[in-house]
Amino acid sequence: MTSNDPSARDASRHVTLLLCLLAAIVILTYNQTLTFPFILDDIRNIRDNPHIRLPSLSIEDLARAGLQSPSVNRPVANISFALNYYLHDYNPVGYHALNILIHITSGIILYFLVQATLQTPVLRERYEGFGWIPFFTALIWLVHPLQTQSVTYIVQRMNSLAAMFYVLSLLLYVKFRLSTGRRTKWALMGGCVLAGILALGTKEISATLPAFIVLYEWYFFQGLGRQWTKRQILLLAGCGSFIICISLVYFGNGLFANILDGYDIRDFTPVQRMLTQFRVVLFYISLLIWPQPARLNLDHEIALSYSLVDPLTTLLSMTIVIILMLLAGLTAKREPLISFCIFWYFGNLLIESSIIGLELVFEHRNYLPSMLAILPAIVLVIRYSKPAWLGGVVLCIVGVLFMGWTFERNQDWSDEITLYRDCVEKAPGKARPYSNLGAALIRVGNLAEAVEQLSNALKIKPDYIDAHYNLGYALSRQGNLDAGMHHFDETLRLDPNNLKALNNMGTALALQGRYGKAAYYYEKALKLKPGDAALRHNIDVVLKKKAKFDQAAHLKIEVGGQMTEDPSSLFELRRGAQRAEVRGQMSEDRGQMAEDRGQMTEDRGQRSEVRGQRSEVRGQRSEN
Repeated sequence: MTSNDPSARDASRHVTLLLCLLAAIVILTYNQTLTFPFILDDIRNIRDNPHIRLPSLSIEDLARAGLQSPSVNRPVANISFALNYYLHDYNPVGYHALNILIHITSGIILYFLVQATLQTPVLRERYEGFGWIPFFTALIWLVHPLQTQSVTYIVQRMNSLAAMFYVLSLLLYVKFRLSTGRRTKWALMGGCVLAGILALGTKEISATLPAFIVLYEWYFFQGLGRQWTKRQILLLAGCGSFIICISLVYFGNGLFANILDGYDIRDFTPVQRMLTQFRVVLFYISLLIWPQPARLNLDHEIALSYSLVDPLTTLLSMTIVIILMLLAGLTAKREPLISFCIFWYFGNLLIESSIIGLELVFEHRNYLPSMLAILPAIVLVIRYSKPAWLGGVVLCIVGVLFMGWTFERNQDWSDEITLYRDCVEKAPGKARPYSNLGAALIRVGNLAEAVEQLSNALKIKPDYIDAHYNLGYALSRQGNLDAGMHHFDETLRLDPNNLKALNNMGTALALQGRYGKAAYYYEKALKLKPGDAALRHNIDVVLKKKAKFDQAAHLKIEVGGQMTEDPSSLFELRRGAQRAEVRGQMSEDRGQMAEDRGQMTEDRGQRSEVRGQRSEVRGQRSEN
């Protein structure tokens, strides 16, 4: 068939129209998110990250952006943020637009991957008359409400971009295997390798890619032949070695120590996490099936599993997962496509649902796994619909429903207070949403409600560092210095090196005329940040005031680079330097996990060591 063949041209136009339709649907669904502000980990990785502020597009500047940003193991994503900054500074429209474009591109790649899969030797005859499967798979995946966290939350570009390169690499491998031209074949293989490298440089979840390429080859080109696996034993061993090597690169020689170190700031043990993940995975599957916005949340509340029977749903969940895996294995010969998709889903959840000490639940972890998890449902609907057009109607209705739900869910991301109120409503027994909402209320000056929300957080978790610090800050700004100092003191009891608490404690003491004690706290803060001119100035001022105690009413102290002249304004600190920011979200994975219990940073090799939760604007600490 040549390019001049009318049927080929018609087919090409048909595909182009379908892809344009998919793009238009995504734009219509997500266009309202373009003006949504930076939120949570966007602050640390983008707004407060000096390394992405490119003065030029030189190799040196790009390398600095990629390798010196907080998420050091994700240089490709960091460079994408830097390019956004270079083009339009901190205008969120450009950042959101690129996220939407990545999502559209991922859906288009998924379309071609499913199309190519149905043309492989094992599936070609079986699915010859099922031409609408690629379109509906891409459609349902693109508008699925579960993807909102990966698209609308700017920093989760790390997740969506990695997934895009991941499936692109797999698609190029499939094209390589289907191609007959010598030059074309090796160009496709080169693209496959390059896309795989880019995926790995975007997020660590891509480490499973070699294993899935081998599994794909075995399923769809080798027909699950045992002889092939015996001949390729070295290849299989190589994939395992690759994953181990990647783990060593990210975690260093102390692989297991680094994995377990994450539990220093968790409320659960490795065993509890592993047991709980069986229930979490089933919860993810339920969200895939019924993603109503009322069920979606940034910060899910889930009870821990303490044993197989505590709660009993742990054993039930484990049994269901094992049965699904067994069914995938037993039906591999009869239903290879469905079998492969089941293994794809569980396999691509493996890294983030394993023993690694990450947060328990995040919806964005489903972005890559869900790509092919949706495919079996599409296949079954189209296969068993009588008449045939009925399946298309059903899937169109589902697509419209999901599109509406995605639009509705996106409204919760319109600003941080709306988002945190949603979290509090859906996770009323969890301390972090209250603390995050309280911090956000402080930033808009609603101190009375902030105190209420932060107090609620401490009722649930009395040793919550972030909540103590933020509550101390809010009370102090209200003029209740004694109560504020009590919570600063609690913050320092739990985290003796909390720079902001030391600084604010010094300020509160100075306001009370206790200049010697104030100088003590400022000096402790200065030891943590020796080059801070504002702290040095504060020390000089309080020492002078101590010598001239009779002039205390005219106290003048500079905090965070801003001069404040009286008790009523002293706590009106510079935005970004002294605001209470507990950004509750959690990038999630090794290499950079800003998943915390209040919020903490876990860059490999440099982790803020705070045992409980962390105040998000904790001096120089990151808040991913």
